[in-house]
Amino acid sequence: MPELNPSQQEAVTHRGGPLLIVAGAGSGKTRVLTQRIAHLIRDEGVRPSEILAITFTNKAAREMQERVAALVGPVSRAMWVMTFHSACVRILRREAARLGISTNFSIYDAADSQRLMSMVVKDLDIDPKRFPPRSLSSRVSQLKNELIDEEKFLRRAETPQDRVLAEAYAEYQRRLRRANAFDFDDLIGSTVALLQLFPDVAEHYRRRFRHILVDEYQDT
Repeated sequence: MPELNPSQQEAVTHRGGPLLIVAGAGSGKTRVLTQRIAHLIRDEGVRPSEILAITFTNKAAREMQERVAALVGPVSRAMWVMTFHSACVRILRREAARLGISTNFSIYDAADSQRLMSMVVKDLDIDPKRFPPRSLSSRVSQLKNELIDEEKFLRRAETPQDRVLAEAYAEYQRRLRRANAFDFDDLIGSTVALLQLFPDVAEHYRRRFRHILVDEYQDT
């Protein structure tokens, strides 16, 4: 690995527990990750299917896949190189029956989600001036990113405003389920719930992925 400095080579060949690489922009962190993946496959005998590499964007995932393929060849196709959301979609489609949904579920984007929330506001006779659908959607998104589902939020809702939000949130989720759909914010939360509810599923992925590498970890 002549293109790597001693610190980078140490990171590439690291053995043992977790390793955090802290360095400035343009210092070669992504190159270290791709070289480490190649090292694991080429020198350590790790099967590509045992490697999960997480990136922050789909573009970065494609670039990493291409870099690794250039180093180790087509065997790299067996790796999972993707964003957190893409990895969650793959897991959810594989385990959909556990959650009572079909594998061909839809994924609502921000515009779909807001349209659905507008329908919820109208059908629940919520005053759209006091509770604009855009604001409710934003708040629901925030709750989901904090892994607070509709039932948990309902239990903690104390103010009249929170109770309206809880009602809208619950109805919004009911309609998503009826449509066999997730919104974008559901993808991570639903995967976390799946792994917590079904220890055997968590164990399956724990055993499968012996090596997990995350690029741009500070952005996750």
